[in-house]
Amino acid sequence: MAAQPIKALGNSIKHWYLVTIIGVIFILLGIWVFRTPMASYLLLATIFSISFLSAGIAEIGFALGNRKDLDHWGWYLASGVFSTMIGILLLSNPGLSMATLPLYVGFGVLFRAIAGISFALTLKDSGTEYQSLLWLSVGGVALAFLLIWNPGFVGMTLVSLTALVFILLGVIAILFSMKLKDVHKKVKEVKGKIADLD
Repeated sequence: MAAQPIKALGNSIKHWYLVTIIGVIFILLGIWVFRTPMASYLLLATIFSISFLSAGIAEIGFALGNRKDLDHWGWYLASGVFSTMIGILLLSNPGLSMATLPLYVGFGVLFRAIAGISFALTLKDSGTEYQSLLWLSVGGVALAFLLIWNPGFVGMTLVSLTALVFILLGVIAILFSMKLKDVHKKVKEVKGKIADLD
C-alpha cells in the first residue's frame, strides 16, 4: 500500500523546484510587508496580486508536470488555479477596499493550507516525517480564519497578520519541496540497491 505513494513522490522530483519558488515568493512577500507596513494600500494590493498570480502559475506547472507521477496532483492544480484566479481578480480591481482584500487573501491562504494538510497525509503514507508540514498547515488554517473573521482579534494590524500568513505559506511550500526531494533520494537509493542485486 505504501509503495504507490513512495513511487509517485519519488518521481515527482523533476519539478520540485517549482514548489520551492512558490515558497520563496511568499516568504519574500511576507518580509516585504513587515518591512514596509506604511506602504500604500494600492501598492500592497498590487504586490499581493502579482504574488498570487506567479505562485498560481508555478503551482499549475508543477501539478501538470507531475500528473502521471504524483498522487493527489489535482490538489496542487486546484490550488494553482485558485491562486491564479485570485491574482487576476485582484489585478483587475486594484481599488478593492480594505474590508475586501482580507477575504480574497484569507480564502486563498485557507485553500493552500488545506492542500498542505492533504500533502502531509500523503507523506505519512510514504513513511516520511510529515508532522512538521501537518502542524504548519494547521497553523495556516488558523491564521486564515483569523484573517477572514477579524484580523484585529489577535491585536495585530491587517498588514502584520497578512505578512505572517505569507511567511508561513512560504515555509510550508519549501518544507514540502524538501520532503519531495528527500523521498526521491530514498527511492533512488533503493532502486540502486535493487539494480546491484540484479
